[in-house]
Amino acid sequence: MNNEKSIEILYEQFRKPLLRYITYKVNDRYVAEEILNDVFLKVSNSISTLEEKTKIQSWIYKIASNQIIDYYRKHKDIALDIEENFIVANNDADNVYKELECCLSSFLEQLPKQYSDSIKSVYFDELTQQEYAQKNNLNISTVKSHIKRGKESMKIFFEKCCEFEKDKFNNLADFSKK
Repeated sequence: MNNEKSIEILYEQFRKPLLRYITYKVNDRYVAEEILNDVFLKVSNSISTLEEKTKIQSWIYKIASNQIIDYYRKHKDIALDIEENFIVANNDADNVYKELECCLSSFLEQLPKQYSDSIKSVYFDELTQQEYAQKNNLNISTVKSHIKRGKESMKIFFEKCCEFEKDKFNNLADFSKK
């Protein structure tokens, strides 16, 4: 079987479950489809390097995970996951973020100190998670956990104080305080 035919078979076998997985991770169908295309491009370009054909599923999902990570790295200018869920599609983004800024400070103050410190350092002081972990003598997984839990709490805070209206691409169209 030639390489092109095997890629087609893999695409048909993995397209739907992989798209669900990616969509779950990025919460945007359009972005997920772009990532899926990138995944299969990488699969196509490097399938000949795969040594153990029996591990093809885990290999493809690893490529997808790496593409998702790359996507979030490229969009690091969005400080928090809450902001990723509420990206404004037009030039009003600065105004929306300025309006949300007043809430952000008070929400950060409500978090446990280790959560707020890690979020502030990584997103506002622009340290990497690894640098923050080393600076504070912490395990990297502890830092990741603090950031994740802090962002989850921040999202809850925002959802309690504001109502968000999204467009068809799941981007913030408007918001209002409750």
